[in-house]
Amino acid sequence: MRCKSCLKEWRMGRFVLLIACCSSYILHYHLEPFTGLCDGMAQLQDEVQEQLKRLEKGKVVPDLIKELKRRKLVTKEKVIWYSLKKGPEFVVKRKTLATDVTREHLKSGDWKDLEFKDYNYEAQGQPIAIGYSQPLLEVREAIQNIFLEMGFSEMPTNMFVESSFWNFDALFQPQQHPARDSHDTFFLKAPATTTQLPDDYLEKVKQVHQSGGYGSKGYGYDWKRDEAEKNLLRTHTTAVSARMLYKLAQEEHFAPNS
Repeated sequence: MRCKSCLKEWRMGRFVLLIACCSSYILHYHLEPFTGLCDGMAQLQDEVQEQLKRLEKGKVVPDLIKELKRRKLVTKEKVIWYSLKKGPEFVVKRKTLATDVTREHLKSGDWKDLEFKDYNYEAQGQPIAIGYSQPLLEVREAIQNIFLEMGFSEMPTNMFVESSFWNFDALFQPQQHPARDSHDTFFLKAPATTTQLPDDYLEKVKQVHQSGGYGSKGYGYDWKRDEAEKNLLRTHTTAVSARMLYKLAQEEHFAPNS
């Protein structure tokens, strides 16, 4: 079936080329005896098809790929493949390795034929369940950091054994006070006493206890040095304050840390 309105005909000797322009191209070749044109057409090659074949064989040309992608003749796909082969420990049936020697293994004697699992000494242990910070401790730490940022320094509180002088007498607590009894305070047996007390300051404290001073009337009793030299487990950190105030008073010029 041919459309006369769109049929074009070229005549080359006895070779007739008919092209139908309707819905498809129909080529009719009457080749004999005109063979010159057939030889030329036989040498024609589809370059695009050859390029696609080269690309299929793995011959990659970047510029060629860009051109083919632009013409939407090729698309880029990601392919993941795996190669599997039998390893040295390949078995048809998986065997469970033993982790411990049990009483039953020892009784039956099959522990000799067991295969034990290797220990991983670098494995992490189970996380330890710990508690949370107490709210009051968090508030105390916040206040502590404020004073440290202002230039204050902390007093050393790691001296847990203290003398009765700094723990009681320097704070002007009378020697007959019930808090100084053995059922309220832990006294040491060895060393039971100390001799490292400042004599000049000790005399001033003794004077205030016995007869007063600095606006105080005193307690009016016979103050004993032996009682002040007794060692004990520090009952409060105010004893540290008494030591630090005396130490700072010995400096020629006291100034807070900047």
